[in-house]
Amino acid sequence: MQNKIKINPVEVLKPAGILTAICVIVTLLLAVTNVLTADRIAANSEKVAAESRSKVLAAQSYEQLDEAGNVYAAVLENGEYAGVVVATESNGYGGAIKVMTGIRLDGSVSGVNILEMSETPGMGAKAKEDSFLAQYKGSAEPDMSVKKDGGTIDAISGATITSRAVTNAVNEALKTAKPYLETLNNKTGGEEAIG
Repeated sequence: MQNKIKINPVEVLKPAGILTAICVIVTLLLAVTNVLTADRIAANSEKVAAESRSKVLAAQSYEQLDEAGNVYAAVLENGEYAGVVVATESNGYGGAIKVMTGIRLDGSVSGVNILEMSETPGMGAKAKEDSFLAQYKGSAEPDMSVKKDGGTIDAISGATITSRAVTNAVNEALKTAKPYLETLNNKTGGEEAIG
């Protein structure tokens, strides 16, 4: 003989209702927190980006050139253009790496700065060090690669994927900058306008 188990609907629905209520409350709290902090987060991100722009290509001011806010013209005190600053992104070992690259009117890299990354501390995170980033200064070739791939960039020991990602981001910045630099050079009368 089979024993039939009687299920009391209240015993099943009560815990389900409590869990649903908890989920709704937590979702509402997260939504409110997001609304309250979104402006502050955006302001902090813009502050970091502004500091990075001045670090990679010094200028009096910066004019946004694209709708996405990834390309800026660097404007000197006399109104002449110094070049462009381009924000790019590439995938490293630990996820996306956001890089800002300054590019002079002659198409050469003036500086590189890491905006965001989540690489392994002590290894991939060394990509933020000036000794690594300085390798890109002066280059105008949009096809740089690490030495392991036949290029000129010394990869970080144990972090070749990260090194490749930063190099790819700088290459992408150089490619992105090219049409903007042509436009700026036409406005300033050529590369000679900036010493």
